[in-house]
Amino acid sequence: MAKIKDVPAARTYELNTVHDVVERYQLDGPHASVVMLLPTPGGIGDDFSTRWNARRTQLAHAGAGARARDHLDLAVRSSDPRGDMVLLTANDDGVAHCWLVDHDVEPMVHVGELPALLHAVDELIDRAPVVAAIVDRVGADIYCVDHLDIAAAGSVTGDEVETHITGGRGAAAGRSGGHTGNERDTYQRHADVVYERNADTIARALTRQAAAIDARLIVLTGDDREVAAVEQHLDAHRFTVRPVQAGARNDARSMERLHRAVLDESSAQRRHRRADAVGELRRALGQHSLGVEGRVATIEAVREGRAATLFLDRATLTEGADEVARDALLHGGDVVVADDLGAADGVAVLLRYASN
Repeated sequence: MAKIKDVPAARTYELNTVHDVVERYQLDGPHASVVMLLPTPGGIGDDFSTRWNARRTQLAHAGAGARARDHLDLAVRSSDPRGDMVLLTANDDGVAHCWLVDHDVEPMVHVGELPALLHAVDELIDRAPVVAAIVDRVGADIYCVDHLDIAAAGSVTGDEVETHITGGRGAAAGRSGGHTGNERDTYQRHADVVYERNADTIARALTRQAAAIDARLIVLTGDDREVAAVEQHLDAHRFTVRPVQAGARNDARSMERLHRAVLDESSAQRRHRRADAVGELRRALGQHSLGVEGRVATIEAVREGRAATLFLDRATLTEGADEVARDALLHGGDVVVADDLGAADGVAVLLRYASN
């Protein structure tokens, strides 16, 4: 897990879930928040000290307290330089961070009574772990992928099939006169049964792993025929299954390519669900049924607990966006940050029930 290293005299943690964000929203302020690139050594943007000193000056001018600035300073200077954007937020008691890898964000400095966490909400909302596997005909290597990292979750091994058949006189396959067409057919039928049984064994192991971590997406790579067979044994009503071309079990780089493929597929799935949610909102607004738009109506619905989903246009986020997002989450609603929302004031809600 890529984390900010422990910082002396500061309580630090990583924002991994929306629940973490909600807890952070409820801490006493004021809060100082920063979004910035943490470049790899020698990489693009590796003028770190100069840029961070400029950020510290901005924080001071914006009114950030000395303790919050010190917490941020220690956290940033002790960070893992992974070459990604990161959101850091601190108050007098400690600092938290969230890596921002799912969409492009601009650098930011913010000081206020609430932490500026909308980028973290956008990064973490509707995100679930993913199960992935590299499959061949006799087994699979299984992995779990969270927000950032891939970790081995074990292997499953099925039955081997003999690589040759024996003819009526005991001659091995491939030797002249060693076997007949009927014997080859018998061997192939036997091999097909074994491989199908292995596919079922692999699918059962993947199902158990997915259920254990509440995964909704399973990504498979490896032998095309066995990947297809495993997919057939997985419950399409419980999981989305995506075959990808990321290499075979004997390829040293397969795990790295599989990790990248999982992150890409997970992001694509989230984009599709976000687009579906926006489409549902637009239908509700068009029918004047379960959708309202505009700042006043949206805030009223959120504060009354009637908002099933709050929608915010990424291009028109205002100073009060964190407050309305916090209130929606506290009432058990979802938050969707969308591009080109097309709603009045850039905000809208899908209601739990129609208003009187």
